[in-house]
Amino acid sequence: MNYESLTEMRAALEDAVGDIDPDSPKGKKRLRIVEAAIALFVAHGYRKTSIDDIARAAGIAKGTVYLYFATKVEVLMTACAYEKLRLFALLDGIDAPTLGPRDRLRQWVRASILMVAASPLLSRAAIGDPDILAALIEGMPERTAQAMADAGDVIGGLLDAAVAPQQWTDDERRARIAVVEALTRFAPLLRDDPLRQGLSIERFADALADVVVDGMHVPARDRTRA
Repeated sequence: MNYESLTEMRAALEDAVGDIDPDSPKGKKRLRIVEAAIALFVAHGYRKTSIDDIARAAGIAKGTVYLYFATKVEVLMTACAYEKLRLFALLDGIDAPTLGPRDRLRQWVRASILMVAASPLLSRAAIGDPDILAALIEGMPERTAQAMADAGDVIGGLLDAAVAPQQWTDDERRARIAVVEALTRFAPLLRDDPLRQGLSIERFADALADVVVDGMHVPARDRTRA
């Protein structure tokens, strides 16, 4: 990962979120809509939440919501991007030239866990909420597919750098990308202390990242084919 890719990732999230500057009348109103939507989607689910509900919770007219968002699924996509952007600082420094490739992977794993665990809406999506996933896939198939592909590309690059100069087979690489991506599905469970056995969520995420990265290597049997 280089500086440009991380900057582009942040820029893409900022573009998806739009103007939420609390000092701007329009930004302040858009932010109220997004925050109201997150609270309702988490409390009642995506399907049971209407634009009327969001407008009422945000304290604005229903028609005003449509000045900012064409559809409810657009509100959902923006809300997910907002939660990611709000915690994007967890990735700060991952592109520093002084950081080794395995430490970059370690930071990515840690940030992925903490980002989802600290985000109510992302947590709900991560545990497989069928309404949220279906809405994103059906309502914005191209953007959803692109977001998934982008995440896979970033993870794949981090994994490749972590074991260079050796290489996995294509099947091994795909399997490891899938495992790292799936860790975010585990993150919501860490909100409960019993699973962490008294560890802070940050310490647990650190240890989990260590376990994942320390186990990343190319099997010896395949090195002759690399």
